[in-house]
Amino acid sequence: MQESTAVDETRFAVRASRRNGIDRIFLIGELDRTSVLVLERELLGIAHAGWAVILDLRDLTSIDRWGLRTLQRAAQRAVPSSWRLSIINGRGPVLDAFEEAGIDHLLSGPNLPELLDGGDGEWSAISPQVLAERASSRPQIVGSDRE
Repeated sequence: MQESTAVDETRFAVRASRRNGIDRIFLIGELDRTSVLVLERELLGIAHAGWAVILDLRDLTSIDRWGLRTLQRAAQRAVPSSWRLSIINGRGPVLDAFEEAGIDHLLSGPNLPELLDGGDGEWSAISPQVLAERASSRPQIVGSDRE
């Protein structure tokens, strides 16, 4: 595992890893108005058609309405953009915030973490450079006249 991006390392950090074609983003600390842009940048860097992204909230200690809205918008963007987003491991005050906002349906069921931990291969770190390259690359349309 590797750290990817941080906003004041003591308040919020993001780590990302990959296994079997699934990108897993670990949110650490406080997801609030001051840190949502970091998460948005990470998602732009890895969310592409046909990909699966897991946001792991296990180490998220708090989330405000800005963080909730950011996660809700990410979930809404995933479906029409043909990438899959799963949000897992919300607990304590974070789970309470989802429930109070009426968006706890965004949290994936308890079987997803077990399924992920039971597969073959190891999770490998995604380097910040790879994330930056993905964010700046433009998708190509296969079979079109534009190249």
